[in-house]
Amino acid sequence: MSEEKVQNMNDIDSSGLRLTFLIGGWAAVVGSLMGMIGNLLHPHTPFDDPLGTAEVILGSGSWVTLHVVIVVGVFLMLLGLFALYRSITGASAQALAQFGMLAAVVGVSVGLLLVIMDGVAAPQLAEEWAAAPPTEQTMALRVLSANETLNFSVASLFNLIFAGATFIFFGLALAVGRDYPRWFGWVATAAGVLSIGAGLVQAYNGEPTEASRLLTIIGPTVITLWSLVVGVALIRRTRTREAIQ
Repeated sequence: MSEEKVQNMNDIDSSGLRLTFLIGGWAAVVGSLMGMIGNLLHPHTPFDDPLGTAEVILGSGSWVTLHVVIVVGVFLMLLGLFALYRSITGASAQALAQFGMLAAVVGVSVGLLLVIMDGVAAPQLAEEWAAAPPTEQTMALRVLSANETLNFSVASLFNLIFAGATFIFFGLALAVGRDYPRWFGWVATAAGVLSIGAGLVQAYNGEPTEASRLLTIIGPTVITLWSLVVGVALIRRTRTREAIQ
């Protein structure tokens, strides 16, 4: 193969990688903001109060919309993680990033299931409870409560895989690599560990607790801000040819 053809192929690869960083970077920024807004506006449901939970879900006029915003945000963050994965060099760092990417794909799949159950099924069950005759409302409320229990289980899995394992692997990849500041990788790793703790506490208790909610606030908040910064870093890398070679 001639030297000119090799150079053209390298230019094409560089252009494709630059586009991957640009799209992934903006996806990470927008996805992080969507996830942050969705979680901030998400109504809080009471502990051990099926009736109160049903009333909160029924009274929220944006329950489905907020869950759609959150899941779209998570999917965009996945695109950002893919771009981050493509930007990491070094054998050890790339191996860790590959495991992180695999965990991210599985985690987002779990997140889609969670949105279907909590964001779509729950409000429909709440409406059925409200429309049921008095003699059937108790049973309808139990069905809604059972769906909530399943939601807590799936949410625990989401914390363990996406918010936990994904960012532990990516954090370690950045910590052992040379592409990004190592302290930045340790921040993601620490946030992933907190998310693992939140998932385990909720899994063993079968429902959210004050401890799991606190860990869920800290871990995912750090992860969301971290993803936002990653997005900005990826966008900035598209401006220099050397960073893409």
